[in-house]
Amino acid sequence: MRPHADRVQAAILRAVAALVAPHGAQLVIEELRCRDWASLTMVGGRHELDLRLDGPGADAALARLQAELPDLDIAIPGHILAELVLAPGEVQPDSLSFTLNALAIQD
Repeated sequence: MRPHADRVQAAILRAVAALVAPHGAQLVIEELRCRDWASLTMVGGRHELDLRLDGPGADAALARLQAELPDLDIAIPGHILAELVLAPGEVQPDSLSFTLNALAIQD
């Protein structure tokens, strides 16, 4: 993983953990990926975070993430979080998987 990816993904994970904690769901990291991204004038990375929520509060925690992530301001030194999208995944009893897709541009 690239050094900038560590900072970006750590900031996103901290924000997600803070949102789900009151619901008692356990946040499980399945896989973290990053690909370089560039336009004519900007550089950054596309991040994919495969996550899972376990426990009886998983439904409420996912609902909160879906409601609050679009407007969440996540501070990442040296980066601007241009996009953060939650894509739902597999649903099992007391376990919900999802992927966060993020575009972070170097400031």
